[in-house]
Amino acid sequence: PAPPPRPVVEPATRSAELDALLTEFTARWERGEEPCAEEYLDRISPEGAIELIYHEFCLAEAAGIDPDPIDYLHRFPEHRRRLERLFGLHEALGSSHLRRWAEPAPLPEVGDAIGPYRLVRELGRGAFARVFLAEQADLDDRLVVVKVSARASPEPRLLARARHAHIVEVLRHGTADDGALHLICMPFLGGATVAEVLAERSRRGRRPRSGRDLLADLDRVAAREHPGPGASRPAREILKPLSYPRACAWIVARLAEALDHAHRRGVTHGDLKPSNILLTADAQPMLFDFNLAVDWRAAGTEGSTPDGGGTLAYMAPERLQALADPRQAPLPRAADRHRADLYALGLVLRELLTGSAPIVPQRPGVGTRELAAALASVRERGPIWPPSERRLVPAALRAILARCLAPDPIDRYVRAAELAEDLDRWRTDRRLAFAEEPLGACLLRWARRRRRPLAAGLVAVVAGAVAAGLVDRASRGPIRQQALDKLAAILDRSDSGAIRYQQASLGPEPAAVDPAALALRHLERYEVLAADDWRLRAEVRALPPEDRLDLEAWILEQAWRLAEAMRQRPESPGDWRRALLALERAAGPSPPGPIETQRQALHQQLGLPDPPPAAHVRAPRWLEAYLRGVEAEADHPREAMRWYGESLALRPGGFWPHYRAAATAYRLGEYAAAVNHLEACIARRPENPTLRGQLAGCLFEVNRLDEALKTCDQAVLLDPDVPEVYRTRAFIRGRLGQAEGLEADLDRFALLTRVQGKVPALLARLDLMLTGGPGLGVAPVDRADLPRRILAAAPERADVRTVIAWQHCREGRWEEALAELDQALDAAPDHFRARFQRALLLHRLRPDEATNDFLTLIGDPRFEEIAGRDHRALRAFHLASEGLLRRRQVDQALDLARRGLASADRLGASLGESEYALARALAVAAQDNPNAEPLAAHHLQRACHLNPVYTRWFAQEPLLIDRPLVERLIRKASASPSAP
Repeated sequence: PAPPPRPVVEPATRSAELDALLTEFTARWERGEEPCAEEYLDRISPEGAIELIYHEFCLAEAAGIDPDPIDYLHRFPEHRRRLERLFGLHEALGSSHLRRWAEPAPLPEVGDAIGPYRLVRELGRGAFARVFLAEQADLDDRLVVVKVSARASPEPRLLARARHAHIVEVLRHGTADDGALHLICMPFLGGATVAEVLAERSRRGRRPRSGRDLLADLDRVAAREHPGPGASRPAREILKPLSYPRACAWIVARLAEALDHAHRRGVTHGDLKPSNILLTADAQPMLFDFNLAVDWRAAGTEGSTPDGGGTLAYMAPERLQALADPRQAPLPRAADRHRADLYALGLVLRELLTGSAPIVPQRPGVGTRELAAALASVRERGPIWPPSERRLVPAALRAILARCLAPDPIDRYVRAAELAEDLDRWRTDRRLAFAEEPLGACLLRWARRRRRPLAAGLVAVVAGAVAAGLVDRASRGPIRQQALDKLAAILDRSDSGAIRYQQASLGPEPAAVDPAALALRHLERYEVLAADDWRLRAEVRALPPEDRLDLEAWILEQAWRLAEAMRQRPESPGDWRRALLALERAAGPSPPGPIETQRQALHQQLGLPDPPPAAHVRAPRWLEAYLRGVEAEADHPREAMRWYGESLALRPGGFWPHYRAAATAYRLGEYAAAVNHLEACIARRPENPTLRGQLAGCLFEVNRLDEALKTCDQAVLLDPDVPEVYRTRAFIRGRLGQAEGLEADLDRFALLTRVQGKVPALLARLDLMLTGGPGLGVAPVDRADLPRRILAAAPERADVRTVIAWQHCREGRWEEALAELDQALDAAPDHFRARFQRALLLHRLRPDEATNDFLTLIGDPRFEEIAGRDHRALRAFHLASEGLLRRRQVDQALDLARRGLASADRLGASLGESEYALARALAVAAQDNPNAEPLAAHHLQRACHLNPVYTRWFAQEPLLIDRPLVERLIRKASASPSAP
């Protein structure tokens, strides 16, 4: 039978529905997601839209973002008039209720007293709430946990209703500061969150083997203020003798019982994840943070409450789809949300067992909806078990997880009590009641229960097998270690060339390395060009599965890079044949698409017949996506990021997709994304000092200076002879004002780079002078002379000449600045910054000569990448269009102005000058073609509404000689906004 028709949901005009939506929106901001109002506008009425837009503005302001009202007027032109009035009121009423709502009462800090509570230590924080360990003065300073929020929440009421042995209870709740702050007091139970325990496991790099090991990890990170386990500690006694998988099963079974209890009382959690699960000092698992919980007993809630958000990494597919496309998603019911909680709990169990957190595809610049859609498409295929994880999780537990993580909610457990029952049955070696148990697991259980009769008959056979196995294991042990040592020599040594630094600003020019020679050197390490299959060698087969997959990706990448470099060598058939051999030996019978493309191109260059079609067995999709990213990275970095994200969605733990994504994100100036990817790399290669040095540089860019300094210290401990680590640490100290340590780092950098002469050390000081901290690293007497000293030793340094030119410009010495830039471009014709600075200077001095420079910049394949990092580069479009108009090349000028506006819109830059440049070009066209006048008026109107100064510019525009036309366009621009 056909499913019942989906009920029509009217826009949320009623206050209850709008309040629910605003609560969801606020909760997402508290988690740091920064959602946009556009994601919700299709769910609310026009009146509600105004409130939501203003709500976003106030949340951004309260979070310290300093939002610009003009941006909101541009984003929501259909609400412009009402928003202008609202923002005007917001600005005018500095001490009003409106302002107090926009800027909620400041949250307390450690050391403050609020009511009877003295705040001792901060345990966690969000944008609008903080959690503290506190002393309760009216009860003999007992230790409690206090959550202080600037927003009201139903959490205390729902926690009281869902009271359970494995849910943290509420002792007391109330308000402070005349109701501006909301308090929840909870017992202090010691211990640590599951997230903290998992982090300790990752830090130690050892998987627990037993419940005893799990308890040891818990004790290492447990809250120091708690006295520790009490005399009665049944949970510890249960966990201690269990194997690690059975200990995890016991913990999650207890959490499932708590979820089931809450569900029967009309409450679903909504944000289950390791950081919201506490293991107390007594090792009791406890659910907490019901901030996103839904009260299904409230009148009208069933079937009418929108999904209240959550954490993407732990969301079920149907919740991700609802987030990706709210219009197509039915509103969830209590049973739906309960099964979504079970999915999240399944992910927590899997993470406990494997140590691997669920990965959200990294797609910088992509909104929450697109990320949710991408993750949903991955999860709709069901759970995937890589060999490295399969061996960690017993077959029957995988069957339980398959039921929890089923893409269709119908296929999951109906209630959490069923999950708890199956976990307890597996832990006590009984048949599963609700999940389909594999035959092999049933046979093993049968054998365990009949082990005595079977044992005697197997003794002789087992003895022989054990002896053979010991001999084999004894021989494989050294081989495996040798294989790991060889891989580490490539990946973890700073001099191997596999992982190289990128310079964000000034720095020593990288040594001229022939990419073909470098790729060939890497391939020779594993004798890829030899006749036998490199994959079958002991040094490859002995590697752990994940390392083996990473090695394959790296070798195929080197073969691709070798072919790409060799193909550029003219009339070199010998080199072309060697590249073709490398491709065929590296990839084998099923080459990924980019390898096949190179193979066909080399066949054509050599005049060979087309290669035979590849085998029907396709390369793994993650590997195909990774090599597509390598192929796109040089000229299309954003496309490369999409490919790397797809590769990681298919194989979340891949080292090389994470590393190449980090390098590409760094190029694009997306440093936070680079941090995330590098942290994933370090989780795989914790002994790599270069990775830690690069991470420190990215942390510096996002102003996480204490973490950056600590990361540099760790890199130095791993290898004290990586010069770039000291250079990076000097910059960090410069920003922190640590002059003494800074000098020591600069001296060490100079020592380690002395074979390159004095230039690297001088460049480090110059770069520090420009970006790291004035007055640090450079004596005042050297400030003007330092660039000249560098040029005396390295006259080809175009970047240093741009610094000197900049200094001349500040002093009004325009012609001298131009001469320096000319010399810089003589030395490095492709130096983007020098050409852009020269074009701007020429535009000031001799505008007609600047146009060609601007056109050269726009044609540079790096232009989009550079403009993405620095929107000022978009002025090249505006000024080139102006120059073409002076030449009377109106059609070309119009094309450039349109491209400039499109680029500014795509990159999220300010649109005012781009709108003006297009209006100007259209107005010039309208002097000969009246049909262009309406569109000119439209774009001038948009420019002037973004910034009224453009009205004056337009009135004085020398390119417009038809003054009546100018006056008509200005009158039209002064009218209300209209469609073109």
